Amino acid sequence: ESTEYMFDDDEDDIVTPARIISEDEDRNETKPKSNLKRHCTVINNPLLVTKRKADPEGKYILSTRIRLARSLEGIRFPTTMSRSDRRKVQRLIEECTTNFHSPHFSSGTYLPILSMSATENLNLIERHILFDNPNEWTIAAGLGRDWPDGRALYANVTDLAKQTPDFMIWVNEEDHLRIMCLRKGGDIQEVFTTLMNGVRELERELRLRNWQFAYDSRLGYLTSCPTNVGTTMRASVHVKLVNLGRLPNFMKLVESLRLEVRGKYGETDRENTGIFDISNSERLGKSEVHLINVMVDGVSKLIELEKRLEAGEDVDIDEIARN
Repeated sequence: ESTEYMFDDDEDDIVTPARIISEDEDRNETKPKSNLKRHCTVINNPLLVTKRKADPEGKYILSTRIRLARSLEGIRFPTTMSRSDRRKVQRLIEECTTNFHSPHFSSGTYLPILSMSATENLNLIERHILFDNPNEWTIAAGLGRDWPDGRALYANVTDLAKQTPDFMIWVNEEDHLRIMCLRKGGDIQEVFTTLMNGVRELERELRLRNWQFAYDSRLGYLTSCPTNVGTTMRASVHVKLVNLGRLPNFMKLVESLRLEVRGKYGETDRENTGIFDISNSERLGKSEVHLINVMVDGVSKLIELEKRLEAGEDVDIDEIARN
């Protein structure tokens, strides 16, 4: 199927794939047309990203992490892919990352899991640089088959034992690729920009080798998990909301801001630390820049309410959530 790319005059980085209408489709113009919208990708246009700082004083946001999932067109998803497919993906990404040109990404380390010692593997997992080893759920889904054959990590540092990377690619975990940027502090816009620059670098190298990401013009980027389809982006911050997080209906307030909340230690966290993992709740039907802007505005509102509570004010979060 042929694909062309259309660029909006006002938003230069908005790329919307559009099918070239065939002669057969031309002859069927009388058929009712679908009202479903096409997915719109905004990779990174600085003019469209909000300039607002979620935590200008640097007191509340401990770290920022943004990740994307990507699948390669023509390769089965990890739940059903073969050992030879995994090895093919691993070799391809190694070749691509070895040829990165940007100074921020070119001096990196590509490390297959099979080449790691048990100590090194555990250390990288504990530092949140590497994905976990499979559990009973991922094994049941087929994601742990042939583990750790074909799995790998790329990180933009030369010495993983002594340095902490801020850009990483996970190869053949739950998706063919998980691409992420992680930094201390709350500069969400800078983390987003770094991530998108890395994605562009990888996509350029893939295209030079006649590969591309799996993409549907209506749904967006395709992934193993349906909840990630669309932008596949999860932008999150670890933020201290000691007072606000104790209030009843805190979760409802977060949801009203089109965000979702986890504990500090992720989906299985049961400890009330006062530190929360706040992220965008939407993936489908929105652009990446839109979701970043929603997140910045929402986290800014949560921090504003935390400050008011610290100052001794009464805060009616039910009223705020309704509005």
